[in-house]
This record gives sequence, C-alpha cells and structure tokens, in this order.
Amino acid sequence: MRSFVLERPAVATWAFPVSMAVLSFGCSTPAPAANSFTEVYEQILSQPTCVNDSCHYAGVSDRYSGLDMSSQTIAYWSLLDVLCEGACGGTGFRRVAPGDPANSMLYIKVSATTQMCGVQMPADDSLAYKTTGEPSFSGSALSPTLQQLIYSWIKEGAQNN
Repeated sequence: MRSFVLERPAVATWAFPVSMAVLSFGCSTPAPAANSFTEVYEQILSQPTCVNDSCHYAGVSDRYSGLDMSSQTIAYWSLLDVLCEGACGGTGFRRVAPGDPANSMLYIKVSATTQMCGVQMPADDSLAYKTTGEPSFSGSALSPTLQQLIYSWIKEGAQNN
C-alpha cells in the first residue's frame, strides 16, 4: 500500500510552479486601452493648456464652468454625465454624455470652431480678452487625432479606464 506522504513531494515539484504560472497570468497591470480616459487625460486634459493657474484648476470658479481637471479622478467625475455650468449652463448639454459625442460639451468645445456658448478650447487665457474685451478663441486647436481620441472615448461609453 502506498502512502500519501511518499506521493506529495512528487506532486509538489510540479504543482507549485504550475499554480504560480496560472495565478500570475493576467495579474500584471495592462497598458491603458485605446480610447481610454487615461489616454484622454494624459494626452489632453492634464496638459498646461487645460490645467493651469487661469483655467480648470482645483477650486475653479463658475467663470470657467466650474470644471476642475486638476487630477484624473476629479476630472473624470467632474465630466461624466454632469450638466454644464457657467457660460454653457443654459444649454441643457452635459459635459460628457456617454455614447453621444455630438451632445457632449467636451467634444463640442474642442472640435467646433463656432460655439453655442463660450469659446473653442483649449484657450490661451492670457490672450482671451485682449482683442475685443469679450472672450474669443486664443489657443491652438487640438489636432484631428486628439479630437478623435475624445470622440472615440465618449462614443465607446466614456469608461473610467
């Protein structure tokens, strides 16, 4: 009759490495998905053209739509399915309407040259009021690639990934 004690060392020699391989599969941190909020935030929203001492900073006033984008977490929850405030407050639009870029103010503000409220973004706040006394677009428009990144992220449901 064989003893279980004699069999365990043989099982242990292959069971531990196999179980470690199985457990480690999928445990690494994956790169952000294409069209992820991480990509939108890192490539666009966290840049000095959006978050600086004059625009979408922590504690921002209604002058800049009360939109705080000082961190990725705050930016996401300040954008997702939130009604616009400030100059665009009366439009009934949401900052980001998941699945609907055409009705998402974030996409409208970076893609449309004629705005229903406020000015096209990103703006250079140091120049915004210098020419007419009224706000006017003063920045550099986002590239079509960056506009598409925002569009695709919203179209795909505006996930927090």
